[in-house]
Amino acid sequence: MATDTLYKDILLEHSRHPRNKGELEGADVVCRGSNPRCGDEVEVGLFMQGDRLQSVRFRGRGCSVCMASSSLMTEAVSGRSRSEARNLCQQMQAWFAPGDGTDVAEPLPALGALEAVRGYPARRRCVLLSWEALSEALAALPWSLR
Repeated sequence: MATDTLYKDILLEHSRHPRNKGELEGADVVCRGSNPRCGDEVEVGLFMQGDRLQSVRFRGRGCSVCMASSSLMTEAVSGRSRSEARNLCQQMQAWFAPGDGTDVAEPLPALGALEAVRGYPARRRCVLLSWEALSEALAALPWSLR
């Protein structure tokens, strides 16, 4: 199976059956992002345990790329420390920056599925929306959880 086909299959699977999508009640912090161009709206909730993101959940609606990226994001950062999650947000921003050669798929193969979207600059915001909300949520954590 070609890599492009595999990546597209992974994106379709995550958009049809998103992981960690649902209720955010009890989250330590929730941040929202929207993409008026595509109609995407996402809220990301962090459930902390000390310095670790015990779990990350999202809710919202949007295009298949946005929902797949949100699902992949929750799987990639749940269980990580705040600084690991922050670094991954920065890597994603760099990976989708025009002309960047960074590859986040090397340390996190599951995120490699987003490679299929990198060739479509108009979809950049769809991919990064949940990552931006995650970054804002990390910054908004109460001091008692930092």
